[in-house]
Order: sequence, then C-alpha cells, then structure tokens
Amino acid sequence: MKTKPIFKITPRPIFIIGSPRSGTSITTWFLGQLANVQPMPETSWIATMAAGGYVSFGYGSSRGRFSHLSNAGYELGYFMQRIGESVDAIVHDCFKERCHRHFGSKVSQAALDAARDKPTEFHLLRNIDDPKQRWVDGTPMNSHFIWALAQMFPAAQFIHNLRHPSDVATSLEGFDKLGQTSFALEDGLAMWASHTKSAALAERAFGQDKVFRLDFARITNEPEKLVRDVCAFLDEPYTPDCLIPLSKRINSSDVDDRRKENGERLAQIESYPDYVNLFEDIFRQPPTSDWDPAALETLREQFVEYCRHRPLL
Repeated sequence: MKTKPIFKITPRPIFIIGSPRSGTSITTWFLGQLANVQPMPETSWIATMAAGGYVSFGYGSSRGRFSHLSNAGYELGYFMQRIGESVDAIVHDCFKERCHRHFGSKVSQAALDAARDKPTEFHLLRNIDDPKQRWVDGTPMNSHFIWALAQMFPAAQFIHNLRHPSDVATSLEGFDKLGQTSFALEDGLAMWASHTKSAALAERAFGQDKVFRLDFARITNEPEKLVRDVCAFLDEPYTPDCLIPLSKRINSSDVDDRRKENGERLAQIESYPDYVNLFEDIFRQPPTSDWDPAALETLREQFVEYCRHRPLL
C-alpha cells in the first residue's frame, strides 16, 4: 500500500492463556483490582472474532485484483488491527454498562464506597478516577488463538497459567460440581496438554516481555510476591487490593480432597508419565528475552489449521 492506515489507539489487553482449571478466573479478578485494568467475565467472542476476521480477510483477498482487499493491497496485519480497535471499543462500552448496572445511573465515589462495604472481594471499580484503560480476558480457549490475538492487538501481553496436569485433570473430573461437563481423567490430561503446548509456544515465540509465566502454586505459596511480579511485567502500579480476591477460593472443584485417590488412578494411565515429563520440561524452561520465529510460525500454522474447516459462508 502507498497509503498507511492511521490507528487512533493502541489497545493493550491482557490475555490469560494455558489450561482451564489453572487459576484463570482468580487471575482475572486479582488483575481487575488494578486501577487501570478492567476485570471481564470469560468472553469467548473475542477469540472467535479473531478467527472470523482471518477467514473474512481470505474472502476479501482471494481473487487478487478482483477482490476488494487485495485490490488495494490491504495487509492482513492492518485488517486484524482494525478489528482489534473495534473489539476494544465494545469492551469499553460493556464495562460502562456493567458499572451503570452495578453502581447506579451516576457512578460516584459514594456509590463505589457503598459497594465496597458489601461482603465481596471482587469489585469492578474501586475509585472513581481509576482509568481502567486496559482489560484482562481469562477465556481458556484463548490458548488456541494466540497468534491471531497478537495480530489484532500488537501491544497485547499474555499470562501463561501453568498448573500440574494431575491437578488439572482432577479438577476437570469434578467440573460437574460447578454446573459444567465433567471430563474423564485421560480426557482432562489431553485438554491440559493441548492448551499448555500452545502457551509454551507463545513463551518461546514472544519472550518474557510479552508473556509472563504464572506458576499456579505461587497463588497460594507467595501471593504478594506473585502480584508484585505480575504488576512489574504489566508496568502497572502495585496495589494491595489485588490480594483481596486471593483470600477467597473460587470455582473450586475440591482437588485437594481427591488428589491422593486420583494419584493412584492416574498412575494406571499408560500415557500419564508423558504428561508429567511435558510439564517438567516446560517448567524448567521459563520465558527468556529471546524470541523464536519458528515457534511463532507454528502458532500461526495451528491457528490457520483451526480456521481451515470453519468457513463463514
């Protein structure tokens, strides 16, 4: 293109990646207590927008000079970034409405203070002057859309929640207690591996400036140190308010109560040692300052393969 699109804003969202049942919800909420970060429920639609945008670009560029986008030489990166701009605007629209419904038609400091007196550890907004320009999305399916999300949001950062596969599989087996579909232990292990492999690829592809490794055990063992480290990674001022959600156990499926029993059952699964070895290999190799183009290309190929059989028309 001889002309270049001008982007009015550069959204800086935070995407939590890694396996389901790895503390994605609690991470969303403790980050959401930061003055500049909105906590969001799991969205799902943002990841599907990424897939839809990619497929749509293909339709708009399929016939060279006879297609709208390719006729103008419009690049995929520009196209995806424009979609990211729209997504960011929708997120802010929804946050404004959520605050309106939660605090009343006039969001005032008095309304915020009154809400804070209620017995809850989770707050959308703590101070009337909190900018809340960033947002955190803890949707587990984000792990499969990392490449496309990075195209939509070049300034995005990712947090990889890494938990031991035995605990994830045990938690997924008890998922029915939370009104969700339970998974057999072996299926839970396979789900853990699928998400975790993609998240580990992101660590290699983007490096430690863009991807933070969150060891699940730190949530319990050293919460304040963990929060401070995450804040430093995000370049957001630390606040002790982030520790308040960590004092409450949410979305628990009682892993601790079943760990010993399931340990014996997991040991009978022939492939279980492979999952443990994968976990240990990844655990020993946290993100570094280097970035790996081959890992990024693998993420892209996986995403493209996912889209290949999901036409929009």
